[in-house]
Amino acid sequence: MTATAVSGSQINLSWTASTDNVGVTGYRVFRGSTQVGTPSGTTYSDTGLTASTAYSYTVKAIDAAGNLSPNSNTATATTTSAPSTGTNLALNKTATASSVEGTGFEANKATDGNSSTRWASNEGSNNEWIYVDLGSTKSVNRVKLNWEAAYGKSYKIQVSDNTSSWTDAYSTTTGDGGIDDLTFTAKSGRYVRVLCSARGTAYGYSLYDFEVYGS
Repeated sequence: MTATAVSGSQINLSWTASTDNVGVTGYRVFRGSTQVGTPSGTTYSDTGLTASTAYSYTVKAIDAAGNLSPNSNTATATTTSAPSTGTNLALNKTATASSVEGTGFEANKATDGNSSTRWASNEGSNNEWIYVDLGSTKSVNRVKLNWEAAYGKSYKIQVSDNTSSWTDAYSTTTGDGGIDDLTFTAKSGRYVRVLCSARGTAYGYSLYDFEVYGS
């Protein structure tokens, strides 16, 4: 098992698959002695953590008969320091989206600094995106997303200089809605995109706020 801190609030875990004579059906992930996840695959993202804090993890396999394996090795990682508040580079900047659910839910509602307005995509579609034009090339190292109930389970944060060629800055397949305050290695670009590929609900995607930080 390995553990990698990707921000001040998230550690990504991965491990080697287990096999037995009955058949592994999933895994149980433990932070210390507390079970925090029950993934079916060999990766897990632990979120909502405290910045600049060390966390230790183990994983057990469970088979079809309900038997648990012994613990894996213990993997430890320390979350990064909390990001400074800084200036929201996306505030009141032009945003563009792949779709809009209807009047009043336009892309710019996510960058207007008003947490009571929101962008909403078409319902029932997994592949949707929203990007903001920062006006000039910036070095970006943090994005903050304030999801409405319709959130992204799998999505990427990407940057670009031309909206045709994008560079990944962050990705997750275990989004759980609410507020995602994401820090990552700085990437340069004029445009910052949230590229969604799997919904967390039966609806589409909806963001109250799409904030970008850097220099």
